[in-house]
Amino acid sequence: MNQITPYLPSILQGLITTIAVAVLSILGAAAVSVVVGVLRTLPSRLVQRLALVLVELMRGASAVIYLFWVYYALSAIPGAPQLSPFTASVFVLSAIGGAYGAEIVRGGIQAVAASQRDACRALGLSGRHTLTRIVLPQALSQIVPSFASLAVDLVKWTSIVSFVGVQDVFYAANTARTATNQTVLVFIVLAVLYLVLSVCVAALFRGIEYLLPMNRANRKARSRAPRTPPPRHVETPAAVVVR
Repeated sequence: MNQITPYLPSILQGLITTIAVAVLSILGAAAVSVVVGVLRTLPSRLVQRLALVLVELMRGASAVIYLFWVYYALSAIPGAPQLSPFTASVFVLSAIGGAYGAEIVRGGIQAVAASQRDACRALGLSGRHTLTRIVLPQALSQIVPSFASLAVDLVKWTSIVSFVGVQDVFYAANTARTATNQTVLVFIVLAVLYLVLSVCVAALFRGIEYLLPMNRANRKARSRAPRTPPPRHVETPAAVVVR
């Protein structure tokens, strides 16, 4: 352990970078998920198919390949934006996470009963108000638990950003491993750090799930519901049984 102690400050600094990439990627993936997921549920077949093509395209190859394309190949195109390693990493992780999250959003929206939309149309609500005020608030109780698993995966996917020079925790740990040749010890420390980050993200989403309006309403309704006493066992007199 003493051999890697001098590298602990750089590992902690890399951990801060990993947290920054993870937070921005989760927020970006959430935004992409909602937009593309809603497009997947619109009545227009053309829009649905275009959104489906986008989803399958982003899920069809490795995240590392897309990261290399965005950072290296895009910069070689004249007039294309020159993204920094950090920006390219957040962009790619947000897009790929959003592609997976779009299917979660689509499933959550479709899980809301069609009668809710029919009632909104009968009341004269527009499609935008129906989606933002009625459908999405109910769908969140289905979306958030599944998106929590995706957010944990995004935390672990941040390890690929070191391939384009982002000095995250994996980059710093790999530097310490090369300098000290303490492969097992360094990767044990790295595994513990990723485990702690994953547990924290999962706990955060459990808190969000607990605070959702629909879940709070359901808990309040269950607490106010009268408790039905268990049925009492009535013994049948022996004389009745004989008869």
